[in-house]
Amino acid sequence: MDLTWNGGETGFRWPWLVPVLALLVLVLMAWWARSRDRRSSTGASYVAHAARLRALPRYQALVRRQVAIGTCLTVAALVACAGAIVLGARVQERQSLVREDRTRDIILCLDASGSMAEVDAAVLREFRTIVDGLRGERVGLTIWSGVAITIFPLTDDYEFVLEQLTEAESAFGSGGIYSDDYARYTAGTVIDWTVQSQLGDGLASCVQRFDNRDQERSRAIVLASDNEPIGEGIYDLEGAAELARSEDVVVHGIAAPMTADRPSAARLFRDAVTSTGGTFSLLGQDGSAATVVEAIGRLEAKEIERPPIVQVLDRPRLGTVVAAVGVGGLGVVWAVQGALALAARREDAS
Repeated sequence: MDLTWNGGETGFRWPWLVPVLALLVLVLMAWWARSRDRRSSTGASYVAHAARLRALPRYQALVRRQVAIGTCLTVAALVACAGAIVLGARVQERQSLVREDRTRDIILCLDASGSMAEVDAAVLREFRTIVDGLRGERVGLTIWSGVAITIFPLTDDYEFVLEQLTEAESAFGSGGIYSDDYARYTAGTVIDWTVQSQLGDGLASCVQRFDNRDQERSRAIVLASDNEPIGEGIYDLEGAAELARSEDVVVHGIAAPMTADRPSAARLFRDAVTSTGGTFSLLGQDGSAATVVEAIGRLEAKEIERPPIVQVLDRPRLGTVVAAVGVGGLGVVWAVQGALALAARREDAS
């Protein structure tokens, strides 16, 4: 499944709060200005011939400085208020997640019998190469000999898939059938030592591992074996291939290299998988992994309509930055004002 985030609209969660808070700020500014005028009038002292005082250069410089400081304080306060208003109205971004499902399911179907012990690790490396070439398909792993065991069901979590394939490769490459890791990993695949490496039963079991049978999905099996059965199983290879065809499952066969030494077994394996519309190749030859990936890519991906997932994210950065700039500006102006007042007192004292 491919996930694509589409950038959405950005706006306020509570847009009505912006004009309300802005009006409140204007009302407070008007009230503050009127109350200041009243205080100035109440404490005023009347001085004759004040024009001479206002004409002094020192007086004019102090007035200009005071006007500049007052203007800076007002601007900084307004910026801080603007930031607070933006934060209060809560800027949000609306994003939609478009889900594009690739409705192809692939079961990796591995022969874990003793005759495959030497090549199982190489098969797992081939499986990992196959998975690296996939994009969005669901993958599952089943191992079998006389009995099939699901290592993990169909999933599109490729990180998990690769971890499991690496673990399987380590178990099969740890020293063969006599190693503890191999025995532990394949435990349960053999319950009767006279019935092993049943390619027909293994294929039929993997066909039955597909879920969502009611959905129109493209389904494929990557089947690895040497086709060297011991004893008799429930399904022969032709019967298992017929089951795959009836379920619209395409089977891609990867044969162990030693299968080439038994032409009849190789031919039977090839005929079975190609009858389902799949491919056949020897492990490590003929670009087996690339062949399988290319063939899976040609499978028709049936579209599933899914509604987009919508999420809303808070974006407080703008309001925070604006408010911080305003508050910082107030601090700087107050610091400068205090420094100038201190310098003036020192000058008067001297």
